[in-house]
This record gives sequence, C-alpha cells and structure tokens, in this order.
Amino acid sequence: MQMQKLVAKHTKEFDVKVPVAQRASDEAKTSAKQLSRKQGRVEELARKLANQLNKNEEAREAGGK
Repeated sequence: MQMQKLVAKHTKEFDVKVPVAQRASDEAKTSAKQLSRKQGRVEELARKLANQLNKNEEAREAGGK
C-alpha cells in the first residue's frame, strides 16, 4: 500500500530528524500525534481491506461448491 509506505517514511524521518531530547517540545508532540493518527488510520484501512478480501474469498469458495 502506497499510503502505508508514505506513513512509514514520515515516521522514520521523524525518528531521524527529531532528537530524543527535543521530542518533548509542543511541535514534536504535535507531529508525533499526527503520525500516530495516520498510523492508526493505515492500520484500520489495512484491516478493513483484509476482512473484505477474506469475505470475497469465502463467497467465491462457497459459490464454487
């Protein structure tokens, strides 16, 4: 998934660009929260996609019997 790769890239960039000592700043906290929300959204979408694919596969198998 392209969105998943993009969020992972942004997370890695945050980890590299923002030193641990500066992560307590308001700006860093805001960035971390945004990344966290995006990661959660990607996880949610991936789960929905997997569930839909499973349902489609089950329907295909049931229709072929």
